[in-house]
Amino acid sequence: MIHFDLPSDVALLLRDTAERFVAENYALPQRAEMLAAAPEEAPRLWSAMAELGWLAAPLQEAVGGLGLTPVHIVPLLEALGAGLVLEPVVPAMRCAATLARALPENEAATALEPVLSGERIEVLAEGAEGAPITATRDGDRVMLLGTAPLVPGGAAAAAFWAVAELGGAPILIRVAAEAASVAAFRLLDGQAAARVCFDGASCAVSEAVPDCAGAALDFGTDMGLVGALAECSGLIDALYRATLDYVKLREQFGRPIGRFQAVQHRMADMFIAREEARSMLHLAAEALESEDAGFRARLVSAARVKIADNARRALRDAVQLHGGMGVTDELAVGHMVKRLLVLTQLGGSRGAHLKRFRDTA
Repeated sequence: MIHFDLPSDVALLLRDTAERFVAENYALPQRAEMLAAAPEEAPRLWSAMAELGWLAAPLQEAVGGLGLTPVHIVPLLEALGAGLVLEPVVPAMRCAATLARALPENEAATALEPVLSGERIEVLAEGAEGAPITATRDGDRVMLLGTAPLVPGGAAAAAFWAVAELGGAPILIRVAAEAASVAAFRLLDGQAAARVCFDGASCAVSEAVPDCAGAALDFGTDMGLVGALAECSGLIDALYRATLDYVKLREQFGRPIGRFQAVQHRMADMFIAREEARSMLHLAAEALESEDAGFRARLVSAARVKIADNARRALRDAVQLHGGMGVTDELAVGHMVKRLLVLTQLGGSRGAHLKRFRDTA
């Protein structure tokens, strides 16, 4: 059963901390300096984020986390999304959440300690749809073959947890960045990513996380989706607020354009899109706590489809009401639009999520 409760004090504290952090560190000139750096450079604010406990927030205390629920961390991720943060918080959270479930508690705590402390970045790396990374046994070694074409956060990663197929079952294999071929680049929105080729990388059979990793990977994937949807929700809200301020100031025919009925209708549409996105996000975050994997998958996919649709409508209206300035880098709106365009393409296609929704109904 889903309960739409008011945000807890913990959730509000995380959100307020994130908003202050963004206000101090992510003005457009500061963000421009970060974007000018090479994508493979370590994110300059990563250690500070780790010290604030954000990376450890969704993990159980037994593995070094803070034991907070997905509902608790959603406001934090909304604030980071609205602030156009460049650090790979969601990819790192997804990886950590997967390892926390795939490994025994003592092994997970050991593996995650340097990650949660901000000492290094580790993320999951998967093959493209229809072209998975494959693993084969060669004596006491497991050999990898394949490429992960898009690894968010992978540009500055110290290691990758490759999701490979061995005998038709998924396994996780940790590969140090220097043992793979890593090509770093920036996405349309400025986020650093990488193309990672694992051909020839290997590990001892005893180091591979076995096929019991499947359930952990499914949960981690849904956790990552909810994190991306939280960023979308925060961006939709930020776009709405920025556009509302703009139509109050921009004048045409001697009065603010916000007084024209057609513009008011557009703003009403954006408001509805924002509220629907928030509701669906909360629904998906609550569903992450369910032990029913089918129920969780169904609601997360439903939220993915609805929020992505609303994000596209919101960015369309924001650009139309701002005019040409809405797609420039001079205004935060232009950066928000690019970020939303990228987020709505990650995590699987609309058709794939509609299919998953039907299959788990």
